[in-house]
Amino acid sequence: MPPIPKTIGRYEILDMVGRGGMGVLYRARDPILERDVALKMMHVDFSQDDTARERFQREARAVARLQHRNVVTIHELGEIDGAPYIVMEFLSGKDLDALLKEGAPMSLVQKLDVAIQLCDGLAYAHGQGIVHRDIKPGNVRVLEDGTVKILDFGIAKFAMSSVTQSGTVMGTPSYMPPEQIMGQPVDGRADLFSAGVLLYELLSGTKPFVGDSPTAVVYQIMHTEAKPIAEVMPDLPEALSEIVGRALQKNPNDRYGNATEMASDLQTVKMMIDLPLNADTGAVDPSAATTLLQASPVRPKTGAHTPGSGALHARMRPSAAAAAADAAPRSRVEPAPMSNIMVIGIAGAAVVAVLGGLYVVRGGGGGGAVPAAGASGAPAATTGGKGAAAARTIVISSVPSGATITVDGVDTGKVTPASVPVGAVPGKVELDLKGYQPFSGQITDDDLKTGSREFKLAVEAQPVRLTVSGAYPFELVQGSRVISASSNRHEVTVEPGGPAVVARNRDLLLSAPLAIDFQRARADITLPAPGVLAVFSAVETCTIVVDGQDIGFPPVPRKSIAAGAHTVELKCPDGKGDSKKVSVASGERTQVNFGPPKG
Repeated sequence: MPPIPKTIGRYEILDMVGRGGMGVLYRARDPILERDVALKMMHVDFSQDDTARERFQREARAVARLQHRNVVTIHELGEIDGAPYIVMEFLSGKDLDALLKEGAPMSLVQKLDVAIQLCDGLAYAHGQGIVHRDIKPGNVRVLEDGTVKILDFGIAKFAMSSVTQSGTVMGTPSYMPPEQIMGQPVDGRADLFSAGVLLYELLSGTKPFVGDSPTAVVYQIMHTEAKPIAEVMPDLPEALSEIVGRALQKNPNDRYGNATEMASDLQTVKMMIDLPLNADTGAVDPSAATTLLQASPVRPKTGAHTPGSGALHARMRPSAAAAAADAAPRSRVEPAPMSNIMVIGIAGAAVVAVLGGLYVVRGGGGGGAVPAAGASGAPAATTGGKGAAAARTIVISSVPSGATITVDGVDTGKVTPASVPVGAVPGKVELDLKGYQPFSGQITDDDLKTGSREFKLAVEAQPVRLTVSGAYPFELVQGSRVISASSNRHEVTVEPGGPAVVARNRDLLLSAPLAIDFQRARADITLPAPGVLAVFSAVETCTIVVDGQDIGFPPVPRKSIAAGAHTVELKCPDGKGDSKKVSVASGERTQVNFGPPKG
């Protein structure tokens, strides 16, 4: 094993964290920003291949733009002796591979939370046009506070675009979808197959495709069906078995259409597990019989999935004792310890009674709703006073659950998810949950036909602790006020509702508004390193103006400038000139050439 280098670029190497097929990972120290970072030295040599270097850098820049709580942040891309390296945020916690090997105890809810956050991070990246291609437990980090971070985003694509030939397979065999094995073009659904394999392993402790060699594993993935997880873990909720089965479909068209749909179905299962344990309502006599609640995605036979449909139906079989639970006085039921079996007792009986045997489906999903049947088997109806139109019911749910429900200005006394009566005419629903913005929405005829509607609540705006760092000094400006003097690193608290916070460096022509999410307590932003602008003109008596600032007469062979979009103008004494829009990339040189002035 080669010795650990003392430095790589400006970074002081502290120790080696791991070694893989695509590179070596070090923990390093950034002496300028005084922080620990993760530095991955890639097994790639660009010294004789400028084209590969350009492709690699293009892919790296695309991934470096990803800013999401569930995706590791990339700080910098560098190169030393022809070998590229990537500098990322240094994360605490452990990856899922280590947790699985240790047999770390995790509840079903915790496992679902990991999978949901994984899908959230994938949904964001896929929306930016980035596919991971190597989702596996070793690339999923779980921090001490439960936050999940996806590691090595795009690393497989980097390697593929830089060092492999067309048709070469990159990735980890056990988690690869068939289309990736065959070297075909892949999209986000490939990552969902890998996420399905990971979820199968997380839930059961075994992989769905196994063999004595990588070749045997690949054969299993290509030619055999995975053993249904319900046979391995019979106590799992039926819904969860269906979600895993859908993610593992060999044809991408039969999987989830996108990661958001998969996350939403997982969230629904998690919510149904959490609900009885967190509800403050729904008292039932402790002697009431327990109810088995099974949430199951309604799914056609293999090969018949409707792309884009992520609707999750819940089948509920209430016991006789639960039938009258909704009418019982409300009081708190203390939760009992929950096993991984989705058996809902006491409070669960109340939930089932409230839902009244409905087939619940999220608004906007496919399929219809079957109304609750009365004793005669006919649809149940609630009538008002004399001459009043028959009222209808609809299941109102929210993400997260537990919001109070008001319909047409009347407090229903219930919290989400719950079945609530509505008039013959669709009405207005208002949801309120502490820590979230009050929500107001309209119930539509389609919602009533479907039988349910789900609303997503936004976190209440709050002050944000903002940390901004860069490789050069800059100041933070809000409105006309400098809120932090020129420095390489700033840490300020920003209140919601004020003017945009702008990072400014006049010498580098930097004036960049910062995107701050006031629904999160913290925001960490790293400004990209500057680029170089070169301007040449056929007439040297004209002036070069960039973003309204005069930078002199041409030629201007080298001007350090902030990465991003800029306007370069040629202004001549006779009133003639020209103007061009340019995009300057971090660490790269951009040249602008002006011909004879126009006008």
